[in-house]
Amino acid sequence: MPKIHPTAVVENPANLADDVGVHPFAYNGPDVKIGPGTEVGIRATIKNKVTIGANNKIFTGATIGENAQDLHFNNPAAEIIIGDNNVFRETITVHQPTKAETPTRIGNGCYFMADAHVAHDCQFGNNVIMVNKSGCAGHVHVGDGALISGLVMVHQNVRIGAYAVIGGVSKATRDVLPYTMNNGNPALAFGLNIVGLKRSGMSPAERSAIKQAFQIFYLKDLPTPKAIEAINAELVPSLPEGSPERKRIEYLATWLKSSKRGFTFHASKNGEVEEEIE
Repeated sequence: MPKIHPTAVVENPANLADDVGVHPFAYNGPDVKIGPGTEVGIRATIKNKVTIGANNKIFTGATIGENAQDLHFNNPAAEIIIGDNNVFRETITVHQPTKAETPTRIGNGCYFMADAHVAHDCQFGNNVIMVNKSGCAGHVHVGDGALISGLVMVHQNVRIGAYAVIGGVSKATRDVLPYTMNNGNPALAFGLNIVGLKRSGMSPAERSAIKQAFQIFYLKDLPTPKAIEAINAELVPSLPEGSPERKRIEYLATWLKSSKRGFTFHASKNGEVEEEIE
């Protein structure tokens, strides 16, 4: 049986795995499903339609499943789906999506520090870190292994690529390229996330291919469409078919082609940046 403190409110204990712990004054709504090994902390609130996997740690005052902060929100069937081994520290918030067919989704192994905010319709991959008081507005997509530092604000509909880093107190209003280091207001790309790429276990060949792609996109002074074309038509075919390095660049090439907001400028273009907000 789940370990439910007498002061906690669990509307449907049958939806909790046998070893789930629910601590004092927490609330779990009737449509909440929680997998084995998950702990729901003191005064944490999980409500509406939420599915949480195994071995998640939800700390004091966290809120998961509250209605989307959208003036037109009216969607009781909206759902949040959370994977395994995530940590949600004190008073973080994760909100419902605006459409039932596109759940707000968080993968596995993510770490959300105190006061972080994941808005409606966000899509998070695996092993993402959000530092204290950072926030992602609606419809933000975050790739595997990305790091969003403290007090960072990410504009709605922005995409943050895999293994990208955004430095503290930055504002991201354009798509942040995979594998890159970014900082500023608005955020600008300064280089590659060398330390993160090494720690992830990427081989020298993978890191070399990523460096070539970065140079083509940012340092050859090509128009953006031409840079994307060069990565697709020149760099990708030059890499061994089926190799890990080719897969990294194929991911980048596909990611680049699907942008709707444009991309962060390189830091060398700082004086030319004109911020656009929609």
